[in-house]
Amino acid sequence: MDDVIAFGRDEVISRKELLPFTRRTDQTGLVYLSVHLGTIALTGWFVYLSFGTAWMIPAMFCHGITVTFLYGPLHETSHGTAFRSRWLNESVFWFCSLVYISTPLWYRYKHANHHTYTQIKGKDTEMVLASPATVWQYVLQCTAINFWRRNLGALLRHGGGRILPSDAIFFPKDQLARNFLEARINLAIYATIAIAALAAETWAPLIYWFIPRVLGEPVMRSIRVVEHTGCAEGPDLRENTRTTKMNPIMKFLFWNMPYHAEHHICPAVPFHKLPAFHREIGNHLKQAPGVLAVHWHVLRNHLVRASKPTVQQTVP
Repeated sequence: MDDVIAFGRDEVISRKELLPFTRRTDQTGLVYLSVHLGTIALTGWFVYLSFGTAWMIPAMFCHGITVTFLYGPLHETSHGTAFRSRWLNESVFWFCSLVYISTPLWYRYKHANHHTYTQIKGKDTEMVLASPATVWQYVLQCTAINFWRRNLGALLRHGGGRILPSDAIFFPKDQLARNFLEARINLAIYATIAIAALAAETWAPLIYWFIPRVLGEPVMRSIRVVEHTGCAEGPDLRENTRTTKMNPIMKFLFWNMPYHAEHHICPAVPFHKLPAFHREIGNHLKQAPGVLAVHWHVLRNHLVRASKPTVQQTVP
């Protein structure tokens, strides 16, 4: 009998059946990346065409979504699954981290910690809304205020050769020097871009990159919040993570990460195999009808009632 991935008596999939889902390829990742970058170029062109008109802010918002959703390949390459070739994974990982304004190695170890201790209070470094939570904490997450405070703070600290004690718990000591070097390289690149823009008297980096990033991040936060918030706190991957239905365009830009429960069951499954993996094991996992539906349930069942002395409730 094949070894199986199981939870109690609930057998999800055998390791032999899992193997085809874990095969990686360069071609599919390159196609996704090319189309994603092409979409960024297209929305950037819309910003250019709308310059000086009332359509400029909506155009920058749409452009910001396509730029911000480079988090998709950033996340996948941090796992080393977006491409078969290691050099492709690492190159795209660094590039996306640079655009996303994040320290690459810090993100990789922080995210690995999240997978190890998913929804375990006090250990999960990406547990954005532990229970009980308040509406104000929810707003800080969805508006990306907490995100920018944490990410920019980490980038500047690491550039200065410091790390928070809470980050040092999951960060290998022998990797600290490399992490600090990566942060300094990124900061040097940002400074070079700023100086070049000032010298050329152009607002292009702000118009086509930074302001759109700020406008697009709340969309990303609002989607990422629904991945775990309101789910059970504990190690059971069937209950602590949810898959959320999403339209094909957003699913593509997010590199299939709405299949989040499947991803947590087996992070070795590449993004392009997640839809098929969902069809195979999705009936074992927590699923939600859509992002807005989860937000409504979180607000109604989790946050508003969190202050009441009742048994914790979870949402779909």
